[in-house]
Amino acid sequence: MILGFEQFRAPSGVWKRGAKGKTAAKQAVIFPTPWNHLEAGILFGLKLPLLVFREPGISGGVFDNGVTDAFVHTMPQGNLTPSKREAFEALFLKWQAKVREHYYRDV
Repeated sequence: MILGFEQFRAPSGVWKRGAKGKTAAKQAVIFPTPWNHLEAGILFGLKLPLLVFREPGISGGVFDNGVTDAFVHTMPQGNLTPSKREAFEALFLKWQAKVREHYYRDV
C-alpha cells in the first residue's frame, strides 16, 4: 500500500528550467516523500498487489494514472458516508484477496 501524503510544498517554481518547454507553476506544487516511488518500484518489480492512495494535488511517478496497472485512489477525507465506507471496505477486501493469493501461491 502506497500512501501519498504531502511532504513538501513549493509555493512557486518552474518546471523543466532551462528547457524549451519550461513552464511556470500556476499554483503551489506539493510533493510526496521520494520513498513512495522507491517502495512502489520495489512492489511493482516483485509483482506484488499495489494499492495506491494520494492526497489531492499529489502527482508524479506512481501517483500518475496509467503508470502502473494499479488504480490511484484519492485519500478518503473525514467521515465517510455509509455507501462510501462500504465501497472503501470492498476495495480493501479485494486488495487483501490479491495479497493472500500471491502469498499462498508462492508458499
